[in-house]
Amino acid sequence: MRTLLRPGWLVVVATVAAIVAIEWSVSGVLAGLAGAALGVLAGLAALQLGLLAGALVLGVRVDRVVIGIGPRLLEWGSTARTRVLRTLPVLLSVSVGPGRAPVRPRIWGAALCSAIVGAAASVLAVLAALGGGSAVLHGLAITCGLTVGHALLPSKTPISTSTGWMLLRLPRLGGRHLQQLEAAPLTRAAIDSAHTGDLAKAEKIAAQLAESYPELRTAIAARIVVLEARGRYAEAMVLAVKLASQLDQEPHEAAVSFAALAGLACATVEAGQLDAELGLSTASTAMSNAETLGFPSHRLNGSRALLALLRGNLDRAISLARLAAGGCDDVIARADDLATLARAHMAAGDNRTARRVLTEAERLVPWWPRVAATRSRLEVC
Repeated sequence: MRTLLRPGWLVVVATVAAIVAIEWSVSGVLAGLAGAALGVLAGLAALQLGLLAGALVLGVRVDRVVIGIGPRLLEWGSTARTRVLRTLPVLLSVSVGPGRAPVRPRIWGAALCSAIVGAAASVLAVLAALGGGSAVLHGLAITCGLTVGHALLPSKTPISTSTGWMLLRLPRLGGRHLQQLEAAPLTRAAIDSAHTGDLAKAEKIAAQLAESYPELRTAIAARIVVLEARGRYAEAMVLAVKLASQLDQEPHEAAVSFAALAGLACATVEAGQLDAELGLSTASTAMSNAETLGFPSHRLNGSRALLALLRGNLDRAISLARLAAGGCDDVIARADDLATLARAHMAAGDNRTARRVLTEAERLVPWWPRVAATRSRLEVC
């Protein structure tokens, strides 16, 4: 019953009920449902286009733009700002984050643009349906409006933040949440420097963060990224455990903390910087906690693949690493998954495939510690 009363399911039920009420015939209902599917896509596209336009105009950082679903066709940009085109261009996904100061009014303005464009698309769809439109247009208008309305509900999960949350909750943030926004330009600079290979600059900014924000979640997370880019996994692991143990974090924050801890524990064991039994047990527990707290299961495939590799389950490691690399649009994470896949093929005695996979990883970030270490091992083989 709790599942059925969630906003997403209520939207589905309301859509079907409305279409049945308007279109009495079987053919009309089927056409209306087809239009409803198009309406969901149209509503989401309008919201994302509005967010993208607002971000570009107001100086909000655009981390990632993904067009379509399915296998990756084309990718451009950098480790910090990725643009991806996939096989079926039916969906648009835009990921934004804090950019230039002042952070809060810029993000709020981008969210307002998203809401305005979404509402405009809904109004146009309704006007088209009212003007003697077909059953397809009726279904499209209903779901376009409901999709936009659903996005305006305040909601925050481990991997997404709704337009409504940015509009209604962001202006009222205080305490550590406000401090995280204020520190965002500095934490983002540390992560960008680490991901682009400017490690000297990254370490300098990380030292500033440690001094200015020793207990701030986002600052600790940025320091972890810098340590990981240096291959100093044991030190990063200490901070990751500290992050996951914070008592004042919200469930969606804890889910992200445990997911990061799981992958880091595996990498630390692989590097020989942590006892295998302790590290793999920590990784398993962290993954379970992350899932329980709402972290999407498929986003843990990379950590699962490395865990399977370290436990000697090579077939499972290859399968999971391939899935993780194929579905990930983050350049660093994908290179890491490809390094896992290459190592799994090496362990299975297939160095030829390992070299091919590693070449793809090196095309992305050849200096990343796990990628570089895998190349060193391959050269010895």
